[in-house]
Amino acid sequence: MTMTRPLLLATALLTACALHAQKVDPRHTNFYRVPAPVENEVIRIEFKDPVAQLAMCKVRVELTNKTSDILIIKASEIVFTVGGATYSPKDRDFVIRPNDRINRTLEITGGNMHHDAFSVKFGGANRLSRSEGALKVPDFDVPPSKNSFTAGNFEVNLVNMDKETAKTALKFKVVYRGSKVALVDPSRTALRIESGQEFANASSKSKEVILQQGEDDAFTVYGEIPGKIVDMQFANMKLVWNDAFREVTPKPFKIGTVDFTIDPGLTEGKNR
Repeated sequence: MTMTRPLLLATALLTACALHAQKVDPRHTNFYRVPAPVENEVIRIEFKDPVAQLAMCKVRVELTNKTSDILIIKASEIVFTVGGATYSPKDRDFVIRPNDRINRTLEITGGNMHHDAFSVKFGGANRLSRSEGALKVPDFDVPPSKNSFTAGNFEVNLVNMDKETAKTALKFKVVYRGSKVALVDPSRTALRIESGQEFANASSKSKEVILQQGEDDAFTVYGEIPGKIVDMQFANMKLVWNDAFREVTPKPFKIGTVDFTIDPGLTEGKNR
């Protein structure tokens, strides 16, 4: 019994010393080697500046859409594995338009992110075809006989109208009630005057609205017609929707997992 207590005391002291030695300066930063880009026929992902401190781990990514589809990656299904625990970024979903690229920072926070390695698994990746699911929507009177209408799972309301001699702007709010993904592309619309002549949407900056169930957004349709043809302030016109409204079933695709390992030399040099 007389030897047991000193041994226990010594063990406790050694453990306390070891724990003290393992404490990490919260400002100390681990720098990691930049892995090769991930690429397939759908997407290319490049990585920049992977770093970690005690309370956070982050990496910048550049995502390039190689297709004519819209790509969506759910942030909640991007999974970091750090020290045996898993985390997901608290971020909005990534939307990458056709043949476009975006830059984002993936960041997680927690109690101990300061490890020599971590991995990132890209889940929740889907393609949205822009050539399927078109919905036939009746023409809209301009000026309107009524401001709102329902077409399939879409609820649409005219919230503002600006009519001048040679141009008209119609702003709508749309709510999607379906269970797929909705696309609304104002660039596909046209204005038809009483003679039957049609004029395509005038704004090249019009972008598709992307909505999931219960979401809403606004979009604007722009029309321009020379005054010598018709004075738009007084004209009776029809807004022709064509195939501006679509309901699309997301098609999953795989990206995979990327591993990050510490760069000892860079870490030592940067922390001096």
